[in-house]
Amino acid sequence: MAMKTFGQHKNQFKMEQNNREEHTVTEQVAVIDKISIPQKAIAAYSEKSLFIRNTLRQQPGFVKYEIFQQKSDSGNLRVITVAIWSDRQYMDDARLVIREEMQNAGINMPAFLEQNGISMERDIYQAVEE
Repeated sequence: MAMKTFGQHKNQFKMEQNNREEHTVTEQVAVIDKISIPQKAIAAYSEKSLFIRNTLRQQPGFVKYEIFQQKSDSGNLRVITVAIWSDRQYMDDARLVIREEMQNAGINMPAFLEQNGISMERDIYQAVEE
C-alpha cells in the first residue's frame, strides 16, 4: 500500500491499494464502541448512555453520533456506537470533558460496566472517503 500526499488539503492522504482503487484518509476520527448489555442492565445503561451522548454533542469538533443495536432472543442487547470528530485533538479534548462531567455527576463508568456485566470494546479509526 503506497501513501502519497493529497495536493489540496495538507492533512489528507491518498491510499493506493493493490487493486488500484484510491481512498482519501481524512483528519476525521471515529470512536467505535461495541457493547454487550445483559437484559437486566439495559435501562440503567440507557440512562448513562444518554447523559454521555448529550455531553458529547455539545463539544467542539463533534461531527455526528450513530447507534446501531440488535436484541438477542434472550433479551440481551448488542450496541455499536460511532462518534465522529473533526480531528484527533477535538476527540482527545472531549474525552477529558466527558471524564470530568461524569465524575461531577457521580458516574464511575468502569465500575458501572463491571457491576452490571456489561462488556465494551473501544477502537479509534480514521475516516476514509472513497
